[in-house]
Amino acid sequence: MEISGVIHSGAGKGAYFTQLDWVVEQCEKKLNMTPFPGTLNVRVHDDDFPKLDQFLMKTDFELIPDDPAFCAARLKQVSINGVAAAVVLPSMDVRIHDSRIIELIAACNLKERLGLDDGDGVTISDGRIQMTEKETYREIFEFAASAGALEGYLFKKDHLAPGELDDWIGNLVKQYEGFPPQIKAHFQASLDRTIGRAVHSLVSLAGLDHHQVLSLKSMIIGELPASSHDFEREKEAKADKYGK
Repeated sequence: MEISGVIHSGAGKGAYFTQLDWVVEQCEKKLNMTPFPGTLNVRVHDDDFPKLDQFLMKTDFELIPDDPAFCAARLKQVSINGVAAAVVLPSMDVRIHDSRIIELIAACNLKERLGLDDGDGVTISDGRIQMTEKETYREIFEFAASAGALEGYLFKKDHLAPGELDDWIGNLVKQYEGFPPQIKAHFQASLDRTIGRAVHSLVSLAGLDHHQVLSLKSMIIGELPASSHDFEREKEAKADKYGK
């Protein structure tokens, strides 16, 4: 099922909600994503409004607050114009929008990712993005190859030109954000190690607060490896275990 509508300006409260510790923690655990600070509001077209209740009837998860001052909210996994997202359904007693407006969260700034603004049309599809098995393996392979190449490139660098890695890292982040949570779960642990080692190398070149460092960290869910040399240690450990 699909619902169409237009992007609608919000009240600006979504950023506060999506940065609450319990919301971030449960989104990372249940959706395998760190929510972008803010929500995207979509006003459903009149023609699709009669089927909105049916569209939202089945949800996937519930966000349970750790503070009685907050109310629980249900989540429904969807895609919006092909980008993975989730509809947030707060309890009726705290709902601030009319019934024609739905709120979405995602791992990215949806307006920027979609290249759209208030008043532009979007289509929200029920469930996560579907890819064929062949397409999934190809996407993962290309992503992994690019991430591994970045790690090796940074490990040998002794200086960086301004903006040298912006396109490379930007494309990596976009690829990562495009994977459904269920797919990310299969490679996240390996990615944490690969990108984590790249982060160590990049910090030594550009500094801890550099925008490229922060972009790479946005793809890491677990802990950073100890250093950029962990890959060599892993190889040595495997060589000792299985024989050179």
